[in-house]
Amino acid sequence: MPDPGDPLDMLAAGLRRPDEARVEFQRQLDAVTARLVELVAEVAGRVGPVAQAFVEGDTGVTDDYRRSAARIRRTCRDLEDDCYLLLARQAPVAGDLRRTVSIVRSSAHVERSSHLLLHILDALAWVHPPALAERLRTVLRELGERVAAIQHGASVAWRTLDGLAAIDLETADDEVDFLHKVLLTELYVGPQSTEEAVSLALVARYFERVGDHGVELARQVAYAVTGARAGGRRGRHV
Repeated sequence: MPDPGDPLDMLAAGLRRPDEARVEFQRQLDAVTARLVELVAEVAGRVGPVAQAFVEGDTGVTDDYRRSAARIRRTCRDLEDDCYLLLARQAPVAGDLRRTVSIVRSSAHVERSSHLLLHILDALAWVHPPALAERLRTVLRELGERVAAIQHGASVAWRTLDGLAAIDLETADDEVDFLHKVLLTELYVGPQSTEEAVSLALVARYFERVGDHGVELARQVAYAVTGARAGGRRGRHV
């Protein structure tokens, strides 16, 4: 049995500590990564139902989603705090540092995406989508589907640590941008009231921004894995 007072035993214990600390750090880093993956997947899974609820004018889901959004916000803040503790206590370097920083940045994108989805549901207080022209409803559905696919792609990118996913998602985001413009054009020439047109334009913008956040989530994976900032060709603020 090692003698804690024996200098040789103390030296041997000291030599073991770095490896033990490294194993513990990796366990903690993997744990916060797994929590982020769960958060991204949860928000990605809510985009489609939120879009469907909006098109159908279903206000019954708003209060439930408001509670979920508040929980997601708290979880994101807790995740950020845990990452700051890792940075302070473990002083990671190289790839471990990049991944920790990327998780902090990504939690902010998750929180914002969740909040934007809530804004979409809140817009039902000013507009009744079931009464809209079918063309508008079709574009809104397609916009929701494309944004949901981008967020799902971001979820897969974080789960698999795919550093190239952002490239494909940027192309998908171009399609979202196009649908956004189509919807604005329809509003410009349509018979909607000013209040309806403004509300729908904001909803379209919210969807477009949720797509942007999905792309940014994938870019954070690229940075964590390779150290390079994939994409970013438009330099947009999200």
